[in-house]
Amino acid sequence: MDNPFKKIGHPPQPVPKELKKKVMEDVAAFQFFMELAGLFSINYAKATESFFKRRNRD
Repeated sequence: MDNPFKKIGHPPQPVPKELKKKVMEDVAAFQFFMELAGLFSINYAKATESFFKRRNRD
């Protein structure tokens, strides 16, 4: 029994420019939202912690 997945991408073909542009825009949007989410989740806790540490020293 042949593996049908080994036939995918053979022979290699160039990607249409429209599809490549769409994928790159989606990747950029995903990266933007990940950075935005990080700003309000993980980094928020670190920023709050550093704020209170500085405040206690004064």
